[in-house]
Amino acid sequence: MVWTTLVTLLAILLIFFFSARTGMLRGKLGVAAPATTGHPQFERVHRVHGNTIEQAVIFFPALWLAANAVGDVVAASLGALWIIGRLIYSSAYIKDPKKRGPGMMITGLTTFALVLAGLYGVAMELIA
Repeated sequence: MVWTTLVTLLAILLIFFFSARTGMLRGKLGVAAPATTGHPQFERVHRVHGNTIEQAVIFFPALWLAANAVGDVVAASLGALWIIGRLIYSSAYIKDPKKRGPGMMITGLTTFALVLAGLYGVAMELIA
């Protein structure tokens, strides 16, 4: 499962990047912890980070269940698409939160496809 492992590591690095970016902006814009509001740019970056973590809770198990069910390459390909969706979401949200839709849709549909792949694997095991 080398490809799924690689995608997992890349997704973790993406989350780490979003976290670091949030922390750096917190200092640069003077938003002292524990505040999560203040400067609009900080709020956007903070929200991208938070939303990505919220999505990751579903993404990581779905990715590995899909890898088990439909194989490493298929799951990793969907996982890579999830990362691209998160990058599109981040870029759009930071510029204008109203334009976050395409990235959000890519992320959501990819996660849903991974969940369906996992369900497929379970169904195949149950009927075998």
